Amino acid sequence: MQSRDVAPASAPAPAEPVGPRLDAGRRFRPDIEGMRAVAVTLVVLYHAGVPFLSGGYVGVDVFFVLSGFLITGLLLDEVRRSGTISLRRFYARRARRLLPLAALVVVASAAAAYLLVPPLDRPRIGVDALGAALYAANWRYAVGATDYLGADSHDSPFLHFWSLAVEEQFYVVWPLLILLVVALGPKGWGSVRRRVTVGLVLLGGGSLVLSVLLTPTSGSWAYFGLHTRAWELAAGAAVALALPLCERLPRAVALVAAAAGLGLVLWSAVAYDDTTLFPGIAAAAPVGGAVLLLVAGTVASGAGVGALLSRPGPRYVGRISYAWYLWHWPCLVVVALLADGSPTAWQLVLGVVASLVLSVVSHVLVEDPVRRNRWLSAVPGRSLALGAGLTVLTVGAALLLQPFASRDVDVERLPDLGTPAASAPVDEDGVPDVDVPSMTAEEARADQARPSGCYVSYPGTEAPPVDDCVFGDPEGEETVALIGDSHSIHWLPAFDEMARERGQRLLVWGKTACPSVDIDVWVARQTRAYSECGQWRTSVEERLAEVDDLTTVFVARSKGYTTATLGPDGEVLDEAGTGPVWEAAAERTLGRLGDLADRVVVVQDTPWSPQDVPSCLSEQEPSGWRACNFPREGNVHLDTVLVEAEERAAATEGLGDRVAWLDMTDAVCPGPDECTVVAPNGAVVYADDSHFTNTWSRSAWTVLSERVDALAR
Repeated sequence: MQSRDVAPASAPAPAEPVGPRLDAGRRFRPDIEGMRAVAVTLVVLYHAGVPFLSGGYVGVDVFFVLSGFLITGLLLDEVRRSGTISLRRFYARRARRLLPLAALVVVASAAAAYLLVPPLDRPRIGVDALGAALYAANWRYAVGATDYLGADSHDSPFLHFWSLAVEEQFYVVWPLLILLVVALGPKGWGSVRRRVTVGLVLLGGGSLVLSVLLTPTSGSWAYFGLHTRAWELAAGAAVALALPLCERLPRAVALVAAAAGLGLVLWSAVAYDDTTLFPGIAAAAPVGGAVLLLVAGTVASGAGVGALLSRPGPRYVGRISYAWYLWHWPCLVVVALLADGSPTAWQLVLGVVASLVLSVVSHVLVEDPVRRNRWLSAVPGRSLALGAGLTVLTVGAALLLQPFASRDVDVERLPDLGTPAASAPVDEDGVPDVDVPSMTAEEARADQARPSGCYVSYPGTEAPPVDDCVFGDPEGEETVALIGDSHSIHWLPAFDEMARERGQRLLVWGKTACPSVDIDVWVARQTRAYSECGQWRTSVEERLAEVDDLTTVFVARSKGYTTATLGPDGEVLDEAGTGPVWEAAAERTLGRLGDLADRVVVVQDTPWSPQDVPSCLSEQEPSGWRACNFPREGNVHLDTVLVEAEERAAATEGLGDRVAWLDMTDAVCPGPDECTVVAPNGAVVYADDSHFTNTWSRSAWTVLSERVDALAR
């Protein structure tokens, strides 16, 4: 299942005016329903993993443009007729249109999560549900995407609510801004229209600039933020303002424009993928395509592309598009959970079909009846009360997922297991002779090394001074350093203990998803190139150069760069293409590090569990922890491409015995066939699927020390 986050089809319902009614008798626009159908189909098929629609997430941009067009048309029509906007009536319509179906999906998804998601992960899913219930899901995911060590959100059935939050925030702000513009000058329609146009240009232009500037450096905030998406809504609003000009378009030109618009949308859906810097300037293609379709439809909605979009099939899909988008993602998540994260193509098809059925049923039984209810629509306060009640209901559903998180974990009080992790009793198969782990799943999740300041997340670029990042024996006469990404930091407790015992001063600098090898990296979590990594890397080397007695630099890193290395043209390389680029970068890096220290030791990446270990443990009785063990085959030595490239680089640089590789695989997985998630001393090994718990890492220091001595010999 694809993991790019895409927005729900949260445009207004077809029963409301589907085109701005700035003049009496404005005709209905059936082609807009067809545009919705194209948008939602792209999004659903993309999420279902259809390979040729790697950019299907652009369907959300089409929805943003449509919402800006439709809502602005309704608001301006009211201003022209009455000179003002009734906020109560406007928000009441939005509440009837959006909230009943959204509440149904939130409650149903919360129930599914309670039944299917491991207990340890329910609080995280509950926070997602709370964001959806309070119309703030976009900011929830913008913050979450900056926390690398935080759990991934792609198993959350609420992920797609981020765009509904963007639109709801737009619905709150935009009428208020129009009212402000109306109040700032003469009340005549021509004057009001000019002021709205100026305000729209300033708002949309500023948002576009922010989107272009922030997308390369702050991908999650640019992707999820209202401030960087507002220009897409403004583009649709601009069409609503320019309708009189659009109606003068020659029919032949309109037919060509419609074909070009649909072509732009479909081209971006095929040409873009998860490595495209988005939104930024790349969003101009789908946004521009949607604008062209809207403009062309003012004079040619019944011919050419407009006629195709206006056929009964596309119109019906467009009519249920809001329901289909709300249901499709939870259905695909449920399918993935039932398939242990690896659904087959037929299972994905089943998920899509199930979501379509639910959409049809809920549209008929919930969406349409509530939206058309005369009793509710007669008095705005009734619809607003309904919206408030539904919000309380969804907040309650979100809170039902929270109880497991009620206990705080004091990681400072976790047991310091002195028994070496690989020397305690095991059976003849190498499996630990442990009845019950010494840690709960909750404690294992919380027990991760994060030295403040010396380990930084994505934004950090400056390594702290040497004296601020000293571990081990601060008075030691010998100095060693540990540098790298989060897979260096999860070794910190072991290195810290080893350095204390050896009387060594240990310097530590680490950065999220940032290798010490001099390459350009793609950050999939934030969908952008990682410019801060290079700055951090340079800063760390400058700090190392300040140390006169540096004997050894330990460099540790994840295997993840086998599919996250950027080539010379900025493209993301596959594993085969990574080797030569990594080798060239390692030549530069190992040469520089070799000038700074007597020896460089590269710590090879350790085994990765195919599932989140604490989550798995939370589903078992304490004595059933063995169900979470995993085979060595396919899960160890996953960084071979990187190691071989580094070995070639060291040979080329003539570093010989001054560079060594430390393989701790057997210490993590002492059995011949299976990796056990609980060590012989009872410590849970993993805090997620690849990072160690502090407790296990600390207890492994003697094994680490023996391996380091063996390398020296």
